[in-house]
Amino acid sequence: MKNMSGAFAIAAVCALCVAVGTSAAGSGTSDVEFTIKKWVGDFNKGDMKHFLAACAPQVSVVDGFPPYAWPTCADRMKSYRENSEAIQLTAGRIWIGKPAYAEVTKDRAYMIYPATFSDQEQGKPVVYRGTWTLTLQKTASGWVFTGSASAWTQH
Repeated sequence: MKNMSGAFAIAAVCALCVAVGTSAAGSGTSDVEFTIKKWVGDFNKGDMKHFLAACAPQVSVVDGFPPYAWPTCADRMKSYRENSEAIQLTAGRIWIGKPAYAEVTKDRAYMIYPATFSDQEQGKPVVYRGTWTLTLQKTASGWVFTGSASAWTQH
């Protein structure tokens, strides 16, 4: 998938993505889901200021284009822009479904979503479907992203 350009985010552990229901330990699931939906919305609007601000200083990001792993969201987005230019990607957008799995403790969250990423590559529409796994940590200012991994198939 060298020409794949995804949005984080972020579910290389696709084997874990069998819909196993939602298991939430704690009451923060709705706050976590709100944070994730806002993050997706920021990406889709091209609001990189807020998108990057929602990330912890150090994260683990895995996605389907070189170099495939990044230690920060800013590093990942730099590679995303470079890859987008190289493959003539425009209009990249991501959609997520209801969580296939959710686990929220008092200050940590692990969420797996079915996801769709669509774009135009070299002027041709491309759609990737797969999973996106996200980890978050609750801080004094709210939930921040600590990890993102994606697994995509092209349709």
